[in-house]
Amino acid sequence: MGEVYRAHDPKLGRDVAIKVLPASLSENADRLNRFEQEAQAAGALNHPNILVIHHIGLHNSSPYIVSELLEGETLRDRLAGGALPQRKATDYALQIAKGLAAAHEKGIVHRDIKPENIFITLDGRVKILDFGLAKLTVATDGLESQSNVPTRKINTSPGTVVGTLGYMSPEQLKGQHIDHRSDIFSFGAILYEMLAGKRAFRGNSPAETMSAILREDPTDLSETNKTISSALERLVHHCLEKNPAERFYSARDLAFALESVSGSPSSSGQTTTVSGPTLETDSDTQTWFSRFLNSAKLWMAIAGLFLLVSVTWAVAYFNHSSSDSRAILVALTTPHDLALNDTGPDSAVISPDGLKVAFSATGVGGKNMLYVRNLDSVEVKLVPGSENPLEPFWSPDSRSIAFGSNGKLKRSDLNGANAQVLCASARMVGGTWNKDGIIIFAPDYRTALLQISAQGGEPKPIYNKNGVSEVEQDRFPYFLPDGHHFLFYRNPGGIWVGSLNSPESKQLVADTGVAIYGSPGWLIFLRNDALVAQAFDAEKLTLTGEPIPIITGEINRSNVKRFSVSDTGVLVWQPQWQRDYQLVWFDRKGKQIDAIDTPTKVSVGQDPYLSPDGKRLVVKKEQNLWVIDLEKGTGLRLTSTFSQIPVWSPDGNRIVYSRGALTLKSADGVGDEQTLLERTAYPASWSPDGRFIIFSETGVKTRMDISVLPMFGDKKEYQLSNSPFDERSPQLSPDGRWLAYSSDETGDYEIYIQSFSAEGKLGSDKKRVSTSGGKFPVWRHDGQELFFVAADGSMMVTSVKTGGKEFEFESPKPLFKTRLLQSNFHEFDVTHDGQRFLIGTRIGEPTAPPPTVILNWTAIVKK
Repeated sequence: MGEVYRAHDPKLGRDVAIKVLPASLSENADRLNRFEQEAQAAGALNHPNILVIHHIGLHNSSPYIVSELLEGETLRDRLAGGALPQRKATDYALQIAKGLAAAHEKGIVHRDIKPENIFITLDGRVKILDFGLAKLTVATDGLESQSNVPTRKINTSPGTVVGTLGYMSPEQLKGQHIDHRSDIFSFGAILYEMLAGKRAFRGNSPAETMSAILREDPTDLSETNKTISSALERLVHHCLEKNPAERFYSARDLAFALESVSGSPSSSGQTTTVSGPTLETDSDTQTWFSRFLNSAKLWMAIAGLFLLVSVTWAVAYFNHSSSDSRAILVALTTPHDLALNDTGPDSAVISPDGLKVAFSATGVGGKNMLYVRNLDSVEVKLVPGSENPLEPFWSPDSRSIAFGSNGKLKRSDLNGANAQVLCASARMVGGTWNKDGIIIFAPDYRTALLQISAQGGEPKPIYNKNGVSEVEQDRFPYFLPDGHHFLFYRNPGGIWVGSLNSPESKQLVADTGVAIYGSPGWLIFLRNDALVAQAFDAEKLTLTGEPIPIITGEINRSNVKRFSVSDTGVLVWQPQWQRDYQLVWFDRKGKQIDAIDTPTKVSVGQDPYLSPDGKRLVVKKEQNLWVIDLEKGTGLRLTSTFSQIPVWSPDGNRIVYSRGALTLKSADGVGDEQTLLERTAYPASWSPDGRFIIFSETGVKTRMDISVLPMFGDKKEYQLSNSPFDERSPQLSPDGRWLAYSSDETGDYEIYIQSFSAEGKLGSDKKRVSTSGGKFPVWRHDGQELFFVAADGSMMVTSVKTGGKEFEFESPKPLFKTRLLQSNFHEFDVTHDGQRFLIGTRIGEPTAPPPTVILNWTAIVKK
């Protein structure tokens, strides 16, 4: 896209290259933008395997870039002679991978990796050229100096293919959202070509080439070159997976893999941030080796090899000197039959002695439980009685762990016995345990902090400055070293410190997230998607200096705690997990017939809800509610603050939703919001006559309960249920006579039906409809069918009769398997005739990123 000249810099006495965009073409805005983007993207990088940019300027209306002068040839020229020797190909590939890793870590995706953009100098060094198609993403380290390059969207709207055919990833061809894994696919195509002497994907026409990339695998390398090692061939195939989630997690991992295959030692000499699915050591070779075994799923050998890695790590850890200035980052693995849980906060917590991690995970049977793993062992132990664990926290001696479970605060002593129930706790929102055997915990979002003996008993309130337990927005307590003062998070944002010995409390930091104490004298907390540490005197309760980033560029909500720290310098961090998600239309056989919008990254669903006339849709997008006209395809933003769980009024003119309070607004966006309840509540259904809004909320001593808000008279809300069980997703039948909901009173969620009177009361005629689990009931518009989702994800239907004195129904039948995003609220709706289903659908098979374990984390802030 430009002309390149050889020039001499007299000031520095060096030859350089000048790339000029002719003035006749500089008026083309797209070409000029691409030129500027190349300069800015490459200029943000400083790596021996990336072309060095010295300067960017404008001369006689012609923009130009001054870069280092390279002498040699492109990889395309080198490949003109056919396949390269395996040693040479892996050498070039390793250099490319390291260059890509450097770019990706600064948030830059190349998007046009091909042999023409790979330059080989006369001394064998590899340089990546042409970042003109680079797409800047969030920098992984978050440093300002590396994130000041403006993001530009150059010809990248959905449906537009940008790149070079033959080396583009499947997601790139589809015009979908891409990330660094797209470059890894292109890299795999180049490495294949270097080894095979022919392109991985090439048809007789562009259409055939695109079809090959999307649907076919290239010919095995071993068929074209018998000398290719099987390990290298597996590595290439791993890069060329169609699903991005199945490729190497990062270019850094890819470089580790290549080093192992080639036998070359790591030359970086630096601590590496690792985000892959295995526990890794300070040795780069061992790091990749455990990772590669996991990706290749060689489960027959993993136990012994993993033990070797763990022992090596343990030796390095226990011999770790306090004078060592390095922080070592490793990733925590789990057995392949356990899926790390991402639905609850703080799913991985390090023990105070730094030797054990407790984490929540879902097993083969679908049950979410708490597990404990010693970091110097491959063995993972189940904590009995830990169903649906919430907010686990350790005892000071690291011998016991407490957690929320099915509406109770429980304690387990890690001796194999069943967990001991300490007291009721509707929905744990943080806890902490001091050396005197006192536990402080937040039993629910709607209650104040309580204290209880670690042996159990009756909880007592933690008094605020007024001497009474009035504050209901205090969460995530954390004891300071003296065992009397404690940190806590007050919603909305702010870190405070309180005391067991005084009713007074003090604010430490305003407008920030959850905090913990890190020895020897640090306050660790969330700020702007970064985990930071600030010097803190725990005796004087004062902060000094400025917050220092520990981990940046990750996504986390400020009111969720997903990090923990030991007394010995070990920190565990788990970012919020985002999945690929799309609202998809399915027929009754499960065939996809249409979609709304393009796939997007989400951590929670969009709460789709069709209007009563079926012509509009209300959804949550980027934390706001939008009303979509399904016929015109236009959208109207309804809210400007965090809002969720929308429900239409029967006439379709209003929408009630949750924004920390139960709120009502006109569906056309006209007028102000109306607050119906000044507390957190989740609307679920509106009676057909408009007289009642049915909603859910967490009870003070129970779990999720069902309540009613009359829209007439004194409009005083009241409860329909307050059992010790979890009751969710209440849905009134179209005639308003029957209430369907899910409850876990049997131990698993099932669908139940009870009559609902004209006075807004429940009858005693409860019937269980589902037989194999059930959540999220939805009625057909005429009331003749009831749909719900079974425990295995199947969309179920039962024919019903609602006109008589008793509710009649047939045995539920499966329609098709869904790929619902895991949620506590509805992620699907059904058209009036019951023939089409709009479902918030997971795309691909994503897996939760493993928690990161940082050894000697204080070295990061000291540096």
